[in-house]
Amino acid sequence: MVHDDSTGVGAAKGSADPQTDDRLADVDPLSGGWGILTQQADEILDETTTAVEVVGHLDLTTYARDDPYPEWHDAKPFEPMLRAILLAELTDASDAAVHRTLEADPDTAALLGFDPEDVPDQSTLSRARNNRFAELERTIEVSCRQIRTLAARRGSPIGAPNQDSASTEPTGSSKRTVNRLIRGKTREVLDELTTVVFPAFDFDRSDEAIYDDEELLLLESLLGATGTAANGGAETYGDHVNPEPNVDDPFFADGPTGETLLEAIKDLEIETITEMVNRGAARVVTRAKPTIEFEQPAMVAIDMTYIAYYGEREELVRVQGAPEDKSYDWCHKVATASIVGDNILFTAAMLPIGDADDHDPDAYAGEEKSYRVGGVVRRLVDIVEARTTLRIRRVFADREFHAADVVAALEERGLFYVIPAARDDRIKRFIARMNEDVDGQKQVTVQDEYGIYGPVKDSGGVRKRAETTLVGLPPDEDRDQTQVFLTNLDVNDEIRLDRRSTRRRIKRYTRRGGIENAYGGIKQFAPWTTSREYAVRLFHFGFAMLLYDMWLLVDLLVQRSLGIVEFRTKPRVIAPRFRGFLRRRLVTLI
Repeated sequence: MVHDDSTGVGAAKGSADPQTDDRLADVDPLSGGWGILTQQADEILDETTTAVEVVGHLDLTTYARDDPYPEWHDAKPFEPMLRAILLAELTDASDAAVHRTLEADPDTAALLGFDPEDVPDQSTLSRARNNRFAELERTIEVSCRQIRTLAARRGSPIGAPNQDSASTEPTGSSKRTVNRLIRGKTREVLDELTTVVFPAFDFDRSDEAIYDDEELLLLESLLGATGTAANGGAETYGDHVNPEPNVDDPFFADGPTGETLLEAIKDLEIETITEMVNRGAARVVTRAKPTIEFEQPAMVAIDMTYIAYYGEREELVRVQGAPEDKSYDWCHKVATASIVGDNILFTAAMLPIGDADDHDPDAYAGEEKSYRVGGVVRRLVDIVEARTTLRIRRVFADREFHAADVVAALEERGLFYVIPAARDDRIKRFIARMNEDVDGQKQVTVQDEYGIYGPVKDSGGVRKRAETTLVGLPPDEDRDQTQVFLTNLDVNDEIRLDRRSTRRRIKRYTRRGGIENAYGGIKQFAPWTTSREYAVRLFHFGFAMLLYDMWLLVDLLVQRSLGIVEFRTKPRVIAPRFRGFLRRRLVTLI
């Protein structure tokens, strides 16, 4: 792990630890200037001491007395959590790294004071650092700096080099190694763009067409890499394909125009675009399988993506009303299914939303709708299992999928699920009635046999009741408000141990949210467009999804090549850099 020279100091209230004073960071230990934690580390530090042994040795009871969370709070224990934060600071490790270490090494978890079966995840560590231990921030920073300095003098591998013997070469070499790997793995993946992604597409154009499919797909890739509209991107394409033009050159020497690409897309049926994109996604997933640590059976996250539409909606197909929290009134909706790997969402399928024919409207009674969320779930699960040959066991879905038809669809397939509950009046009443402790604080609450009513496929024209389990999670380090989920997992709230187990099982759902926030959305790889044609907008989104997956694949290959123990939720290869590599690689292919 990389070591840092950051500084700072502080103390818990009422402790004997020295008060904040940056000058203490470099005071010799014999002068009495070391803090309490450094003095404790001094007792065991030698050339063989590890960082885990140091933090495991520390007595933190002084700080535990000022824990802002009361004893009854359903949070992780104070001292193990503080040791985990100290370990991250001492080794300059990410919270994700610490989580993976604790999860993979029960001995380390036990030495820090955790139950090896109940270690904190990355988001719990991050929230604790920012909230629970905010008052100890400078104590943590300077104590770890002092310990590293002391360790260096003792010859311990956790210590930073002494100032007079330090060299910048190791850090420089590390950065060069990472950058070389990034360049190499990006080139490796992008070389496969034309062999993995492109073969999934067929524009079905005339044999006499001037430009072949590969040229059109190269132009589409350039649009995604630059975020430009078709005509502007085509001009850039022409600059590369014919850099020294002659006025007498034939028009086709400059490559396809933006209009040529758009007309080829408009000729495609919506079903054809969907089929090609999903075929391409399956090919990318197959390429990634040796790299991604998929759980077996697989976990799948189903989400609704909103593509903003501004303007009049008359005579436009598949235009839907946007959710209330959006800044636009109308949108196109595309549902996506992502395979949830080890801290990664790998998009495996998409499904355009808004055509009643997609869900067999005759199978539903009552009001006609342009789509049914249960039908969306059924189709996406079928597509992922058929295309990737992965067996799905658990489904996470976003709030739009709170519906009787979805619960019925997942139950009939024997799938476990976790879905955030929509905050309607019934859910608000459930929150108000959640169990409380003796001090009136809400606790994890489970309600079995909770009924959801609504249209269900093949229900014979009758609104059906689908039963699920409600789980309410009170605010904690991760969330500032109560969360409620629908699930069919085996959960209960009878005793404290049961409540902790329930929280842990449900909060695996947050894995997907953290990844989405860190990696951003598919739309950052989409071209700019003002086209009113749904086929064009869908094609741009679908192809952007494949470029997004290629980016994730590059990042995964770099991580694995570095031999990193943890997989970071923060990408090592940031999206703008990948798009830059993509632009340069496309220039060589054009």
